[in-house]
Amino acid sequence: MTDAQIKMEILALPIAVVMAAYAVRSTKVLSGTNAEIKSKAADFLVTKVRDGSIDLDAIRGTAPVTITNGVTAIMAQNATLSTAQAVALDGITQRLSSDRALLDSIRAVAERADNNAITGLNAQKQLDASVSRALAALEQDIEANRQNIDRLAVSTVDDRKVAAEVALAIDKAFAPFKQSVIDAGAEAVIANGVSAKVIGSETALNVFGVDVKDAKGQPLMVDIWDAVDAPAIDPNFVWTSGIIKHLLLSQNTGENLWFGGEKGTGKSETARQFAAKTGRAYTRINFHKYTTTEDYVGCTGLENSATVFKMGAFMTGFVSPSTVVLLDEVSNCDAGELATLNGFLEPNSAVSFGGQVRRRAAGVLVFAADNTLTNGDQTGRYAGTRQMNSSLADRFSRVIRFEYLSKADEVTALVRHTQCNALLAGHVVDAINAARAKVETGDVIDAPSIRSAIAFIRALNVLSVDEAWASAVTARQPSESAAALDSIKAAYLNPSQIEKWI
Repeated sequence: MTDAQIKMEILALPIAVVMAAYAVRSTKVLSGTNAEIKSKAADFLVTKVRDGSIDLDAIRGTAPVTITNGVTAIMAQNATLSTAQAVALDGITQRLSSDRALLDSIRAVAERADNNAITGLNAQKQLDASVSRALAALEQDIEANRQNIDRLAVSTVDDRKVAAEVALAIDKAFAPFKQSVIDAGAEAVIANGVSAKVIGSETALNVFGVDVKDAKGQPLMVDIWDAVDAPAIDPNFVWTSGIIKHLLLSQNTGENLWFGGEKGTGKSETARQFAAKTGRAYTRINFHKYTTTEDYVGCTGLENSATVFKMGAFMTGFVSPSTVVLLDEVSNCDAGELATLNGFLEPNSAVSFGGQVRRRAAGVLVFAADNTLTNGDQTGRYAGTRQMNSSLADRFSRVIRFEYLSKADEVTALVRHTQCNALLAGHVVDAINAARAKVETGDVIDAPSIRSAIAFIRALNVLSVDEAWASAVTARQPSESAAALDSIKAAYLNPSQIEKWI
């Protein structure tokens, strides 16, 4: 066997076994992530196999060591620690003890918070009962004084409904003109000269299929726009109440939002589908390390021998009513090139740029999305990202951590996107979640996303389980993850059962 083949055999073993075999034969303390430590230990063991000190069967038969919180306890049978190693290990043990004490304190605070929440819930129930009694009394008064109903109705006019009725009346009045434009094939020309506007208001349940209420128990309302260039609606997209609440809060306040989290958790698609569902225009700007201010805001140039300011994608969206502007992968860009955004992202901003004062148009929402939650990448998995300048990060009122969907929601998403059997979707989600769990132990470098799961299920219509898994999941992962992913495939995926569900 070649050295590479011997190393792959060793990497296929659990990290605890590899580190035990290493500890018995070396006194050198390894450092780095679990994946890096495992790889270094494997390299060492390859040299021992080559010089005849050990064979693969002996490595496989080594009793595993304990892996705790990313710290490798190199305490295998018959292993002897040097004085320095013993001191280091003692320090680690003390640190873990301190961390456990801190965790106990946090747990105690959480329990007190739970008790306070229960007390608040009881108070809310009492308040609800009082409100119910007050409403009953009010109904009796209205019944006894019907002559006041008209006056009461006038004093409680819903401005949103009035605006919607006015918009409908205007649309009806302009119907003949609209038909003439269509007959002349001039829709695009007219659309470019007409600003989007709010044409109605609907509940979140009607728009997103999720019943979302405010702190007072009232349904959250969604502004509906009529932008002609709104993106297409994806009927398969799965919405969650937590994300919808943040989106609708920003709809009402105009606050900027930062979406952060693992790849494949729906950050970019959430922004696009929010625009689609609410009839808004949508602009997505993809940043990289060479992106300049002129690329996305605009620059001065020549047009017909005249010097004019040509707006970039951000500026175009910023001054166009209703637009959802997504600054995607913004942490890839140099902080200096992002400084211009600070002025635009202020509330009620008015920024002189390109020879003119630029103001945020009505209904414009600015979202940023990346994998790092503004603080930079500490895992090494998102190379090229940078910690955001504090001034820019402060312009985003709320940072939302996007998580993988629950199993039930992820199964729903897979069924919607692939039309597969729900049992097959659940079978695949279990395997994908097992792979995600292995990221914490260092056996898998990068967690498979829902895109990988969708691609795997679609491939099953033509490819075998092994071929589909290799091309949709394993091939896109670093070589250090291949053995662990193949082990997960063998443990969680049943080819004969999958064949029945296809």
